[in-house]
Amino acid sequence: MTGSLARVAETFATLHGPRDRGDEGGPAPGASFCVVRDGEMVLDLHGGAHDTDRSWGFDSLGAIASGTKGIAAVAAAMALERADVSLDAPMRLVWPEFEQAGKVGLTIADAMAHLGGVPGMPCEWSWDDVRTPGRMAARLAVETPLVPMRRPSYHAMTYGWIAGEVVRRVDGRTIGRFVREELAEPLGLDLHIGATPAAISRVARTVRAPDYALGAFAPGTTPDPRLARVYDERLYLVMGRPDHLDAEVPAANGVASARGMAGLYGALVDRRRGVHRLVTGETLRAAVRERSCGTDPLTGRLLRFGFGFEINPNPSFLGPSPDAFGHTGAGGSTHGAWPSRGVAWSYVIREYRPEFNDGRATRLLGALWRAL
Repeated sequence: MTGSLARVAETFATLHGPRDRGDEGGPAPGASFCVVRDGEMVLDLHGGAHDTDRSWGFDSLGAIASGTKGIAAVAAAMALERADVSLDAPMRLVWPEFEQAGKVGLTIADAMAHLGGVPGMPCEWSWDDVRTPGRMAARLAVETPLVPMRRPSYHAMTYGWIAGEVVRRVDGRTIGRFVREELAEPLGLDLHIGATPAAISRVARTVRAPDYALGAFAPGTTPDPRLARVYDERLYLVMGRPDHLDAEVPAANGVASARGMAGLYGALVDRRRGVHRLVTGETLRAAVRERSCGTDPLTGRLLRFGFGFEINPNPSFLGPSPDAFGHTGAGGSTHGAWPSRGVAWSYVIREYRPEFNDGRATRLLGALWRAL
């Protein structure tokens, strides 16, 4: 490790090392931070507690919440490219039923950029719907827009069924199976949408800081009543629980190691000649181009998206690089890449902290930027 990268490790140690004793005098909640540059793992850190009986290790998995959306974006872009379908093709080309209830004229990229007008969960749904491929997408297709189409509004859960149905329509496999067979297994990436029992046994149970709250419900705000459908408690409150991690919820229920997520983004931005990348340069450029930018009518938050990826500048911290893209997760994790530098990173955490009182990822990515 170079001297400059050693300073990144020192920053990590201040956050997750023995000096941070946690709320009850024990070890700090665990975390991992991994960095890949042009195919080489240049930083691989872990620390803190996996649970009360063991330390967080390199094989510990974390519940990455909306970091799952980045995996889904990669899978959808890959599936479309293989099917020779443009990201800018009309949604009706692959999923004509989506145009019910007035949702007419959107492109696939529009829907992936949170412009579909359906950020709320379907009015009627069950756990059997969640666990049956295609059924949540079918329920979403008949929904009337909750907000105006083509105005960015964060599709916290519904993004996943949009991405998943795009993959299923053009490839035939569920998105969880696609991720397993086309990403995790061939590339040796420890990431999962719809985790196996073996993977679930390695997932650290998340803990929440006493002041934890979603950014949409930050202190001092008056939530829009429609947010109750966006963050439907019947689904949202069980995300990350071991008994539900086997379900494919492609917007929020992924589990991964930092090595796995850094490897995923690294396979998109590796600059070495002759390296097989997950998608072509043309597709990647189309995927990280700005597709939506504006204020969410339900939360007042600025949103800026490419083809499902958060892109800089963005309130979700992706580091100082102007060309950064990726996706953060509730509680403080972050995963993404700086293409011009061939750099990819992932920060997987066990303790969820509120956005307004965190700063862990900001410190780590700031230190990494200065080091590289």
